[in-house]
Amino acid sequence: MHRMRPSRDPVTPSPIGARLIVEEVLYDAERPVVFTTRSIAGQLLLAYAAGDTPDGSWFVLAACTQRTINGLQSGHISVHDALTSSWMWLAHEDLTGALAGVWPVTREEVPEEHLPAPGTPLYPEHEAALVTRAIGDEVSLGKIPASVVAFVADATRKAVKTLLDYRLSKSSEGRPTEEHRALYDLKIQRFAFSSFEVSFAPPDEDLFGNVELQQVAENLEAGLRWAVASTGEPLVATGGDEERLAILRASLLLTPPSGGPISEVEVSGQWISRGKVRLTRTARPRVYAEIRRLATERVVKIVGRVGQVDRDNLSFILRDTSDERDRKAIFPEDLLDDVLQALVDAGLVEVAGVERSGRLYIAAIAPADKR
Repeated sequence: MHRMRPSRDPVTPSPIGARLIVEEVLYDAERPVVFTTRSIAGQLLLAYAAGDTPDGSWFVLAACTQRTINGLQSGHISVHDALTSSWMWLAHEDLTGALAGVWPVTREEVPEEHLPAPGTPLYPEHEAALVTRAIGDEVSLGKIPASVVAFVADATRKAVKTLLDYRLSKSSEGRPTEEHRALYDLKIQRFAFSSFEVSFAPPDEDLFGNVELQQVAENLEAGLRWAVASTGEPLVATGGDEERLAILRASLLLTPPSGGPISEVEVSGQWISRGKVRLTRTARPRVYAEIRRLATERVVKIVGRVGQVDRDNLSFILRDTSDERDRKAIFPEDLLDDVLQALVDAGLVEVAGVERSGRLYIAAIAPADKR
């Protein structure tokens, strides 16, 4: 850090005063690491202990407001963003605790190793479960297409839901719809415009201990790492081909689309325990080819009657079909109102979807043509 001493003279008189006075400690590790202080004019400043040298300590100071502090403490703002979003000072404290100099600096003058890593929250418990980042030449602040925002949010939610649906289908116990949704409909914790990045908070503590959710996190990481691996090793899954397919479909959702502004997708967070995974467009055909190799599915259109609906597990029994064979149909949440209306109407409906591994997955439902 001593090499970061600016060649220009420090500001005189010191805008901080003779000493750096700690007003509120926000995070400490045997000494204050992130804290607030004030300028001699009374302006609230955020301070970060950037490093020690034989002749003292260095601190990065940034203008802030109480709203910034609240955002840090709630996990909605990262420490890096709070420090670099406004003008900055570099302060040197000598071995006696007196300020030896204060310099105005730009973000580029402070090396990355002397700032907290981008995305790092103030408290460890606020670390994002998943962080999905879309990268591309056209993905930058001020010109991010709406399709990029939709992709990041929808792909992450649907990937978690795909794996969770597989896990819950293996359980003999029903699960209330709201509790199920709370596990995959992760709350957005932070946005960042390094390309376009969304941090998703983990579910509430009582849900985070859920064994099924931990398995989902392990499956997701395994699938993403397989998608970017250069070896020809098969995807390992204890549940056989059905589990492999669930993992692959979830991974496919997070691979960059074949066309459009997104060229790479980076996934990190506490659920990706071995460090971030970066997927390029080459991952998509690899995952898709493996899905096609494993999948035994066919597109179907079937006419029948909705005879029984399980709202908790988003399924119904399709009765009175032309081959007189009842089928259990699984449908997405956005079709729930249509399915319930079909149950009330008690008439024939036509459903479209795929039959896969003995299950019927519905993509659309409508009243049957009476002609």
